[in-house]
Amino acid sequence: MNQLKKTREAKVYRSVVLRKFKSAGKRRRSYLLIRCVLAVSCALLGFLAISQYKSLQKSPEEKFIEGKTADELSNDYITLYNKNIALTARNGQLTDSASELEAAQNDDAKLQSILLAEAEASKRQAGMLDVSGGGVSVVITPDKEVPITSNMLIQLVNEIKAADALAIAVNGQRVVPMTEIRDTVSGFSVNGVQFSYDNPITILALGKGVDMYSALQMVGGVLDKWAQSHIDVHVDIVDTLTIPALGQEEQQRMDLSALSAGKVNPTATPEPEPTTIAATTTTTTAAAATTAAATIPTPTPAPTVTPAAVLE
Repeated sequence: MNQLKKTREAKVYRSVVLRKFKSAGKRRRSYLLIRCVLAVSCALLGFLAISQYKSLQKSPEEKFIEGKTADELSNDYITLYNKNIALTARNGQLTDSASELEAAQNDDAKLQSILLAEAEASKRQAGMLDVSGGGVSVVITPDKEVPITSNMLIQLVNEIKAADALAIAVNGQRVVPMTEIRDTVSGFSVNGVQFSYDNPITILALGKGVDMYSALQMVGGVLDKWAQSHIDVHVDIVDTLTIPALGQEEQQRMDLSALSAGKVNPTATPEPEPTTIAATTTTTTAAAATTAAATIPTPTPAPTVTPAAVLE
């Protein structure tokens, strides 16, 4: 009787344990299933978010044409087309120059004339010679309520450079890569020459007047922002204008030839050369040492070197 009772209890215990094991397995499977569903959902949501973000991003071309009318896009196309033509012409000029140099490599006179022409062109580009031609004239009338700063002038000059200006002058001062435009107590300075904001500011730019005028009048440019601030700026297309060269003082101030390698500064006093005495070479034998000591020449004082002798 007791054995039968124990058997029944054992069966009941095994069935209870089996049911608990099965229920635990079901809970584990459901938990894993939920985690998988959540992971897939998060992955889908991330993919959708990235796709939406990329769809909102605009390419450079789309940003360039955003908010522009058909007329503005036509002007931009014409500007880019003219730039392409100019670059093609410049490429042809460089090709012709290379051909001329190759043809004149054995002709000294022709090679000299080519190099002189290149040197003159480099001087014009460096601002050491006057240049003349067509371009635009920009006149800024000062207003005490809306002061002009050097940063604003620099932005305008950079805008003119971006419009393919060949040469620029601010109040008669040639703008070169080393030009500095700074604020002063009563105005601004260009190349160290001071001007007052009470007087009109004249900027001359050499180049294609129509193209530069169109570029300066573009929507969103510097002059457009200045017009919103009620700054009086007048732009005219000029058939003939002259951009002056840098003055002698400005050229001397920007001259870096004294800092070039191997350049002797005439204002510096050279140090006298030290007297050199031949040293006796030590050898492994006493005879060699005696012979070397006997051949030492009498030291002679070095002559005093003057600056004039160094320059010669």
